[in-house]
Amino acid sequence: MKRLLLLSLTLFAAALWAADDDDGMAAAREALLQPAKPAAQTVALRDTKITARRMEYNYKEAVVTMTDDVVVDDPRFYLTSDRLFVFLDGTNSFSQLVVMGNVAVSNENRRAWCDKAVYTKAESRLVMVGHAKLTNIGDDGKKNSVSGDKITIWTEEQRMEVYPNPVLDLAPGSSDGFKDMMK
Repeated sequence: MKRLLLLSLTLFAAALWAADDDDGMAAAREALLQPAKPAAQTVALRDTKITARRMEYNYKEAVVTMTDDVVVDDPRFYLTSDRLFVFLDGTNSFSQLVVMGNVAVSNENRRAWCDKAVYTKAESRLVMVGHAKLTNIGDDGKKNSVSGDKITIWTEEQRMEVYPNPVLDLAPGSSDGFKDMMK
């Protein structure tokens, strides 16, 4: 769909470009021919701040452990938990995050809760276990949620699996509620 829209805009812009330039819109037409920048390039992100009452760093194992009242304040989400383990790779980046105890994550239109969550960067996979629940709040205020013993989300593929004991709660009149959870 995005490619079709981009192709349509490009063809439209090319047709305008070919027209006379009596209206002084040559620069605007040229801009339509340029590909759009991804949102990550156009929006400056602030630093992520992680706080806790205690932190330990094991250089040999390349693991940072944060405990007691852990708060992750990221431009894209807000997370609280009892413990956070950050497994580092050789480039001062993380390879895996493990969050345990009273895990709660939120952003503008989503809320998630579970007992334990594991995010693996290489696979772009989030696994939530133990009383796992994911709620989406639509622009109209309607709440749609899915819950189960284990929720696995492949973020790059916009795919989810809930197993075992899945429960899907859709607000009245929410025909697109479930698919909106993955956007």
